[in-house]
Amino acid sequence: MNVIQAIRDPQLFRPFLADHNDSLRTWHNWEIALRCLYGLPVKKAKNLALVERCTGRTTLPADGFQQALFLTGRRSGKSRIAAVICATEAICADLDMLARGETGVCAVVSPTRRQSLIVKNYLRAIFDTTPLLRQEVTRETREGFQLRNGISIEILVADFRMIRGHSVVCCVCDEVAYMGLDEDSKVHSDTELIRAVLPSLATTGGKLVCISSPYARRGWTWQTYQKHHNNSGSILVWNTDSRTMNPTLSQKIIDAAMQEDLAAAKSEYLGEFRDDVSLLVPLEVIERCVVKGRFQLMPRPHTNFQAFCDLSGGRHDDGSLAIGHRDGDKAIIDCLKRYAAPFDPRVVIGAMAQVLHSYGIRAVVGDRYAGSFVSEGFRSHGISYLPSPKSKSELFIDLLGRLASPGSVELLDDDVSVKQIGSLERRTRSGGKDSVDHPPGGHDDLANSIAGVIQVLTRPTKRIGGWATRGQRTADPRATFAKWFRNNNVRVLSNN
Repeated sequence: MNVIQAIRDPQLFRPFLADHNDSLRTWHNWEIALRCLYGLPVKKAKNLALVERCTGRTTLPADGFQQALFLTGRRSGKSRIAAVICATEAICADLDMLARGETGVCAVVSPTRRQSLIVKNYLRAIFDTTPLLRQEVTRETREGFQLRNGISIEILVADFRMIRGHSVVCCVCDEVAYMGLDEDSKVHSDTELIRAVLPSLATTGGKLVCISSPYARRGWTWQTYQKHHNNSGSILVWNTDSRTMNPTLSQKIIDAAMQEDLAAAKSEYLGEFRDDVSLLVPLEVIERCVVKGRFQLMPRPHTNFQAFCDLSGGRHDDGSLAIGHRDGDKAIIDCLKRYAAPFDPRVVIGAMAQVLHSYGIRAVVGDRYAGSFVSEGFRSHGISYLPSPKSKSELFIDLLGRLASPGSVELLDDDVSVKQIGSLERRTRSGGKDSVDHPPGGHDDLANSIAGVIQVLTRPTKRIGGWATRGQRTADPRATFAKWFRNNNVRVLSNN
C-alpha cells in the first residue's frame, strides 16, 4: 500500500484528512506533491502543469526522492501532511534495515515546543481516529509513542544532540526555515540541524522531509531552494502559495495581511522568500569572539567596569545586565545576568544593584524605553541610571563593526547570548534606512545589553580639564570634588 492509498482508505488516514462531507477534494494538490515525493505516477495535464509550476520540473524520477523541501504558505495544511508522512514511514518502515536490538525512530523536529506539540497532537489524532491504527500504539513515551512493529515516533524540539546516535528511518523537520531563531532551540541554524540529521539517516536510507513557510534568504533552506528548484536537482523542492494547497483559506485573510505588512504577507501566504531581511552578523564571526570555557570574570581591583541593562516591564520580555571592561582597544565582557519573565521589576532592580555594587559600579546605562520608575529604583540602591544616547537598532549596527574587527571584543561562552546575536536581522525599510531587531517570536535582551556595554566601553575618551571621561560626563564633578575634600579632611564653607 502506498501513501495515496493510505490517505483514501477509511481505515487509515481518510478520517483524519476528510472534511465533514467525507471529501478529500481540498487535499488534491497535496496528493500530487506526495506522488512526486514517493515516485507515484502523475499523468493528467493539469496535474503535470501544477508540478512544473511548484517544482520547476518537467520530468520526475521514477523512484521518487530521498529528500524533499516543501515551501508553502501558512494555513496550507503542511503540519498535517508532515504528520501523515511520519505516520506512513513509521507503519511501512523496512525493519530489515535495522540490526538486531536496534530501535528505529521516526523523528519530527520542530523549532519550538509549541510547534512540536501541534505536530504531536496531529500524530496522536491519526492513530486515535480508527480502531485499526489505535491498536498499533503499544506504549506512550515522554517524547511520543511506540508502535507494535517496534518503531518509535518521537517529537523533538530542534536539538542535534538528540538526533545523534539514533537509527532514524524518517525525519520530518517542521518549519525548517525558522530553525535556530528561538532561543530554546539547541541548534544555531537549519544548516547545523541538517548536518546532524543526515548521518542518522545514512544506515536506514530513510527520508528527510522538510516543511516550512519561506523566510529569509539564508541557510540550508535558501541554498536548497536555489540549487534544487529545477530539473537537475536531487532534492524535491515544492514551492507555492497557501491557497494553492488549501483552497478553503479565505482570500480576505490574505488581503488583510497584505495591507498590514506586504513583505511579511508575501512570505507567510504567497510562499516567497523575504528580500528585506538578512542576518546582521554571521555565526562564525560571533563564535570567533567567544572565549571558550569563560563563563564569568570575577570583580578585581584597579579595573574600571562599565554596565548596561535592558529592563523590560517584566511581563513578557526578560531583563538582562552586562558588565565589561576595556583593555587597550579591546572590550571584554565580564558578567552576564538574565532575569526571566515574568518578574517584579523592583526585585530585579535590587538584584542588578547587588551585582553592580560587587563590581564597584555606581552608574548603569540602559535603553531609553525604560520609564522613570527604573531610574528611581536604581537611585534607591545608590546607583545612577543613564539613558543610552543611541537606540537599540543603532547599538546593534555598531556591534557589527566591533565583532567584525578581529581581536576587538571578547565574549563569554554563553549559548543564549550567542544565539540572540546570531539571529539579529537587518531589515531594509522603505525610507532606505536599515533597522535591526530580533526575528519574530525571538528575544534580544542579552544581545542588547552586550551591544550597549560595548558601546559604553568603546566611546572615544575626552579630556575635560584634568578629568578624563568617555563620551559624555557620567558623574557630577561637584560630587567628585566633595568626595576628595571629605577624604582629605577639608571643610568647605558656604557663602549661603
